[in-house]
Amino acid sequence: MAEPSVPFLRRATGALSRRLERPELLAAAYAGPRRELHEEIAIRAVLGASLAGEATYVDVGTNRGQVLGEAVRAAPRGNHIAFEPIPELAAELTARFPGVDCREMAIGAQPGTAEFCHFRTLDGWSGLRRSPEISDDRGDPEYLSVTISTLDVQLEGLEPRVIKIDVEGAELDVLQGARTILTDARPLIIFEHVARASALYGAAPQAPYDLLVELGYEVLPVTGGAPVSGAEFAADAPTVNWLARPLRAAG
Repeated sequence: MAEPSVPFLRRATGALSRRLERPELLAAAYAGPRRELHEEIAIRAVLGASLAGEATYVDVGTNRGQVLGEAVRAAPRGNHIAFEPIPELAAELTARFPGVDCREMAIGAQPGTAEFCHFRTLDGWSGLRRSPEISDDRGDPEYLSVTISTLDVQLEGLEPRVIKIDVEGAELDVLQGARTILTDARPLIIFEHVARASALYGAAPQAPYDLLVELGYEVLPVTGGAPVSGAEFAADAPTVNWLARPLRAAG
């Protein structure tokens, strides 16, 4: 009898890990899920250490609230603001997190409107630029007209403690529209960055790093370690989620 294929084993292990709610089973067998699990644990740790009392947490690209839920658990009395442009998901978030200020919009470098590609069967890949990695058959795309604002506009007068950004390559635009709030409030920033996704927006791989350094931040993997150089950030490394840490406090 032929041995099971690697894809079959991956699917079987993944199904078992989901059924038992034990993601470490899949992570133990494969490097990709193992990295994802380590980053998820690290993000929880950052939120737990940084959010307390009525601290303000901002979630850009909230999707289904995977990280938002952790922030709410870390600071149940906190001031939480979520940005999600897909109407169905924004409505779900509002119902699931009644204490969160959920705003149905995208965040970018400047206010306006734009076409947004919503993959109905893979909504985590949705964005202001369509990912070429997702076919019509896999993603079932629809195109929405969405409102775009900036963090400087939306957060005026606030002092966020943590900002999380997961926007499928548009992180440079989000940071460009947040220069004032980042300069004044000095929040921690948890952000996803994959060079090939950023390229869809015409951003050089090192561009988010350079902007953060200009604004007085250092960048390191969210799992910890020493701050990285621009070249290390831009390299095709396994790190997907990063932590930007201010070199000076607010004020």
